Amino acid sequence: MNREDALRRFLSIVADNNTITLTTRDREGNPWSAKVYYGEEGGYLYVILEADGHTLRNLKENPEVFFVIEKNDPVRFVQGRGIAEIIGPIGEHPDERTVVVRKNFPIIPFLKTHPDAVVVRIKPVKVWITDLSEGFRPRMELELDEEVWKLIPGLLPRPSRLKLYIQATRPWVIGITIWAVVIGSLMAPSLDIWKFLLTLVGAVLAHLGVNAWSDYFDYRKGADRWDTMGSSRTIVDKLLNPREVLMIGAVLLLLAALVGIILYFLSGPGLLWLVLAGAVLGIFYAFVPVGWKYLALGDIAVFLAWSLISVGAYYVQTGQMSWIPFLAFLPVAVLVVGILHGNNMRDMQDDIRAGYRTVAALLGLRGSQYYYAFLVGVSYVSLIALVVAGILPLWSLIALLTLPDALRNIKWAFRPNFIQFGMLDLYTAQLANKMASLIALGVVVQKIAAMSRISK
Repeated sequence: MNREDALRRFLSIVADNNTITLTTRDREGNPWSAKVYYGEEGGYLYVILEADGHTLRNLKENPEVFFVIEKNDPVRFVQGRGIAEIIGPIGEHPDERTVVVRKNFPIIPFLKTHPDAVVVRIKPVKVWITDLSEGFRPRMELELDEEVWKLIPGLLPRPSRLKLYIQATRPWVIGITIWAVVIGSLMAPSLDIWKFLLTLVGAVLAHLGVNAWSDYFDYRKGADRWDTMGSSRTIVDKLLNPREVLMIGAVLLLLAALVGIILYFLSGPGLLWLVLAGAVLGIFYAFVPVGWKYLALGDIAVFLAWSLISVGAYYVQTGQMSWIPFLAFLPVAVLVVGILHGNNMRDMQDDIRAGYRTVAALLGLRGSQYYYAFLVGVSYVSLIALVVAGILPLWSLIALLTLPDALRNIKWAFRPNFIQFGMLDLYTAQLANKMASLIALGVVVQKIAAMSRISK
């Protein structure tokens, strides 16, 4: 067996997974298994355990541990034996805590409620590697002796710099921006596909650039820390330095400006004012020392910013300003505020500690819960009103199919559980994307139906 190949495969499987099943034994020899998140560094495995948990009690009595790393798939996994070293409480060992957290941000709500949780480092002693991803091959057995540990630094998977740069822009949140461009463009009498694509590229670049800048300034403000869930985590997890993230945002915003200049000459002077308004709302959203989000104006800022994207997309197509795209996007724009508010409900104490105000912090938990329900309610009431008024076609009422999701989110907002304090913003974003896609589908169906009648 090629020891170097076996080691490389072991390190690759460890890097590709994030949960580990640990089996420990108490002093009587009784086994106990638990599945937990892990991080890895230099070949060592790091886990965070409850201070009064069964697994940690066993490790205090017997540091030998058996483990399995897999994705519920028998094709590629690792079994192993190791020796555990109890490092100490997470608050006293931030570097070791970061090793786990940067790979597993969903663990943060647990750590906030268990500040006495303990970091444990596991040194693998012997591993058995099963890797059938490239065809059948016998299980590989590897003893991690001193010679093998000397090989590890040169074989560790290297993180892609490009991947980290992309992570810094949080591309997973651009769905609403795309739908704002789509709905605004669809409300125009006709669609120029090249103008549409340019608008889409410009809006997305601007959104990604603002995301990177927001991360940078939130970090400088002290709002983004190791226990913050809303950021890209590239700075707080020490994956990129703050200056790199600032430069990423600057480059993306410059590219967005170049696209805006092209669209200015293609559509008309009115676009300049929309772009400037969007720039003021976006760039100064988290700008230090001032920023809309720090002054309880974040809700208004995001509502106007995404509404203006829809209006701008319409203007690019028609060369005219109109309330139609603003109103057509209203049910979604209100949910965009709901996304931000869900985030701010979760981070209320962090924001207060950082010294800035949000609507959630001003309202308190109970008031914030009712405000969230109000925002969701306004979204559906406005949808129906816009259809009745003839601004949105009757077909857009298919967006009411999302109502069960909305009611579920409201119930979660009133429950002090993991969903409310960790995932409400994510589920609100999913709701907003569904709502936007169905409204857009309704507009498309109406246009197809109208074209069919004309052709007849």
